Parts: sequence; structure tokens; C-alpha cells
Amino acid sequence: MATLRDIADATGFSIATVSRVLNHDHSFNVSEKTRLKVLKAAERLNYVALNKRHRPFYTSNKVDSEEKSEITIGLAYWYSTADEVIDPHYLSIRSAIEAHCKANDVELKLFYLYEKKYDDMKKENLDGLIALGKYSDYEIAALHELNSNFLLVDCYADHPEIDVVMVDLKVATKGVIDYLYEKGASEIGFIGGIESTLGGAAIEDTRFKTFTKHENADHDAVYLGRMTADSGYEIMNNIIKSGHIKSAYVVATDVIAMGCLKSLNENKIKIPDEVALVSYNNITLSEYTTPALSTVDLSTDHLGTTAAETMFERIKSGRRLAKKIYIPTRLIKRESSL
Repeated sequence: MATLRDIADATGFSIATVSRVLNHDHSFNVSEKTRLKVLKAAERLNYVALNKRHRPFYTSNKVDSEEKSEITIGLAYWYSTADEVIDPHYLSIRSAIEAHCKANDVELKLFYLYEKKYDDMKKENLDGLIALGKYSDYEIAALHELNSNFLLVDCYADHPEIDVVMVDLKVATKGVIDYLYEKGASEIGFIGGIESTLGGAAIEDTRFKTFTKHENADHDAVYLGRMTADSGYEIMNNIIKSGHIKSAYVVATDVIAMGCLKSLNENKIKIPDEVALVSYNNITLSEYTTPALSTVDLSTDHLGTTAAETMFERIKSGRRLAKKIYIPTRLIKRESSL
């Protein structure tokens, strides 16, 4: 059975163009010559529309061996294996995208950007491109130029044609601060790290920005280091030595919070009686720290599957206007704040 890719190969047009012509998208500005060429190729190759087959291309049911995927998506990322071992946040999202593509018989090609060049992605003739992680405006523009079906995961772009899927950290952080005050905290500080883009440019963390703008936050109790447990340990040690420890801290990641816990435990400071902590990510180890960490679950599985589904829909429909999707979070309350 002929596929969209077969017709695209036969005509020289993109799969998105072929799809929109065959779906009779009258809003698609294409010449009659192009439309006729696609329709003739479809007839010659005996193409059957997806909606007239037994299942759509992104079904969770397993397809027969002869029904190979006609969609190929690229996934660009730049966090190393070492980074993913230390903090599995992006690994979890990437794994969810991979699993969802596999379950729906969509071919996924990975591009680790420290080893691959943009030209490598361009040569693959991808139907869509997903970029995972933080990127500068320049990097986003360069990736978007490679593929008009472009989606960012965990990074925002104010562009009318770039899809975005990310968690709502602003609402989550406001909720954490309000929760800590409801639990009786008298003063709340913030401990975080400097995030960076692919090219190494520093960017401001949404959690940090939201904290500093909150009317009840202690703006003089903000500490920024690296996104590591060592940094959390060092920062908390310095806070304890200064004698200006607060009754609660919002901590940017579980990994940083683990370093803070180690320092507090070594200095025999009772958690949460003297100091309460709430962090983010809800990685597996957060449940097994001493005490167990209260943390904001960022729904990494849902992030990944939503990103994949959004890309599937975009390729099939030929949509150009972007979708900006915010995934809600969930506060997991454990011993570090109860």
C-alpha cells in the first residue's frame, strides 16, 4: 500500500504538502500544477487515505509488518549521559517520547547536538523536529529553519509557528510558597542554580523569577549556585555558618535539595521542625532521602507523550499556527515539609 512518503518521493514535495493536498485543505496556498501532480501520483500509486484504512498512523494498536511507519521525527537534545544520571529530568522526557513513538509506529531519530551538526538533521528529510531542553533565540531560529514542523519541550519561544510543550512552573512556585506559609513558615528563602542553553548562555530560571516577584517572599534570601547536589550542600553550609537560616526554602531541583539535606543533617538541624524544604522534579530518589523530600512532580511522562502527540497531529493536519501547551504540576507532600 502506498504511503505519503512514497508520494512525496515520487513528486519531490514534502510529506506535509502531500498530506494537505490529499486532505483537500483549501486554506493551503498551493498551485494547481502542484495539486495535480500530487493527485496523479496518488492515483498511480494506488494510495488509500489514512482515514479509510483500518487505523490512523498514530494508533496504539500494533500494525502489521507491511504497514511500516510513513512518518519520521527527529529528537534533538544536548544533555550528556552524565547530566542525565545526576538529574534524570530530561532523560525521563526523552524516554517518554521514544516510547510513545515506538508504540505508535512512528520512526524516531535521535540527534545528540554535541556530536551531530544541523546539516546531519537536514539530510534526513525529517517530517518534524522536536528539540528537548533550553535553547537561545538564535539556536531556536536555526533549528526552526531546518524544519517548519518544529516543537520545543521545556523551553519557550514566542513564535507564531513554533509549538511549545512545558510545565507551568510559575503557578507551581506560587503554590509552593503559599503552601509553606500555610504550614507555618515565618520566612522563606530560595536555593537554585544557573540554567544554560546549548551554547552555554545563562538563562533566568522561571522558579527564581516567580519567587523574587512573590509579595511574601524573602528577596534577601536567594542563593544561586550550580544545578548539583554539591552546590546545594555548599550553599546550605554557608547559610548555616552565617547564622541567618530561614524556616523554609524553595529549592529548584531534587538534586540540589539532596545536598541541602546532607548539610542540615550533618549540622543536626531538625527537618521540618527548624527548616522545611520543598523542591522540584519528583525523581525516584526523592522518596528515599532522609527525610523524604516534598517535591513538585513535573509530569515528565505526560510532557513527553504530549510533545509526541502534538507533533503527530501537526504533521498529519499540516497545521502552521503554533500551539503553546502548559502541563499542570502536582505537589507531593512528604516529611521534609509536613
